[in-house]
Amino acid sequence: MTAYARYLTPGDPMEMCKPYRPGSGCRHTSKSFHLQNLQQDHRPLKIVRASHQYMYDNTNSEYIDCVNFVSHVGHCHPSVVRAAYVTNNLDAVTPGWDIDWGEPTYPQQLRRTLPEYLDTFLFCNSGSEAVDLSLQLSQLYTGGTEAVVTDNAFHGSIDSVHHLSPKVFKANNITKADWVHIIPMPDLYRGEYRREDPAAIDKYLSEAREVVRKARQAGKKVACFISEPMLIIPGCIMPPPTWLQEVYKLVRESGGLCIADEVQTGLGRLGSHFWSFQAQEVHPDIVIIGKTIGNGYPMASVITSKEIAAVLGDRVKEYRCSQVMDAVGSVVLEGLRQEHLMEAAARVGNFLLEELIRLQHKHEYIGDVRGRGLMVGMEVVWSRQSRKPAQEIAEQIVNRMREEYVILANEGQERNILMVMPPMCFTQENAVSLIQRLDKVLSELPKHRVSKEEESSLLSYRMLPGMCEGRLGIIQPQKAGEEEDDGDGFQNSRTNMNLEYSQNSYQDLD
Repeated sequence: MTAYARYLTPGDPMEMCKPYRPGSGCRHTSKSFHLQNLQQDHRPLKIVRASHQYMYDNTNSEYIDCVNFVSHVGHCHPSVVRAAYVTNNLDAVTPGWDIDWGEPTYPQQLRRTLPEYLDTFLFCNSGSEAVDLSLQLSQLYTGGTEAVVTDNAFHGSIDSVHHLSPKVFKANNITKADWVHIIPMPDLYRGEYRREDPAAIDKYLSEAREVVRKARQAGKKVACFISEPMLIIPGCIMPPPTWLQEVYKLVRESGGLCIADEVQTGLGRLGSHFWSFQAQEVHPDIVIIGKTIGNGYPMASVITSKEIAAVLGDRVKEYRCSQVMDAVGSVVLEGLRQEHLMEAAARVGNFLLEELIRLQHKHEYIGDVRGRGLMVGMEVVWSRQSRKPAQEIAEQIVNRMREEYVILANEGQERNILMVMPPMCFTQENAVSLIQRLDKVLSELPKHRVSKEEESSLLSYRMLPGMCEGRLGIIQPQKAGEEEDDGDGFQNSRTNMNLEYSQNSYQDLD
């Protein structure tokens, strides 16, 4: 259920936004941690309404939503719903080419958070459309055809864009397009070069240079490099600024433009900066933002310079900000500022990261914790030394957390990374509840020592019907007298968060 799934229903548009009140009849029944429940009972939740960081099912049970980042300032935020409802009921809301509905104010409000050279805003309906438009802009402006992307990236699924998404064409066994060139992501935990190697980033950059060199050697011209400044979709990978800075430099030396995909990482979610490209100290030629700017309302934007946008000619008019987009986008920015959500993301995110690292020390299934602000990922592994992904355990944790009334997701190439990307109104109290319930669920998993041979068999093991004894039933408990493996491979990538706010923060909106 998205934030606006029901806001145009007959009657009072604010009625569905009323939050749950204690004593309204909601009963949370405890459930046992049986494999039968986890692997065979995958019935989806019947969500009937949502409010801020909470979702409610058909029994009126309340869930803490830790994954729906699109509802940026909260599900069914009253001010956002009201703005969308009122403007959608105007007699005419189509911008038109020859009709002047007045100058929208939202683009200028958004511009105050950005570098001065990013002065042109092109609006569309989704992040995928925005990526498609940015690709057109880069190819028209540079005269090139080639695109460079990071491995395991996702930038949309429409036909013209899925070629830019290795995550999509790998999963669906689609042949990579010749005009797309993939560079390795700097995964310092699981990648080919890891944080123990002081030259790891240089080695990743060397491979990126080789990819671009081969493309140019074949007589191909690079049009663009598109990437999230923080690689969230591949598994919350936090590349050091030097990596992105050097890749930008490499692409520009090849004549291409640099595109920052801020669909998941922008609008203050980082806590320390309004945009994640600011934290990486890079200056993209094009910035893409998706439905988060409308709190789930179908709107997105491509932000660039007048010089680059000029290649569209008169088509620029097709991408004007509509009245509904203007109203909704403005209210979302106002909510961020008035409710101090960016500061909260820094404070709550820092607390959450510290507490998750504490759980990492306590529970051997957590191999790595990484993130910034309200973007956090946890690697679930069979053992810290092998770092072998434990997708089955991650899925069981997600299902068990659902029984504890917390909505999590397992993402990443191996689907073993627990992701926490809640609405920005997620509070420290919510973080405490998440930690306590996650600790409980992790504690219910049997302790174990796993050899490489056992890991190999565990990964291919599937429970037969009726084999539910012993909690999970798939991992042998540690034998009496054995020393517990403390995990010499213990890793974490806690980020030393800079809480100094950038010059381009939403405080400039005043």
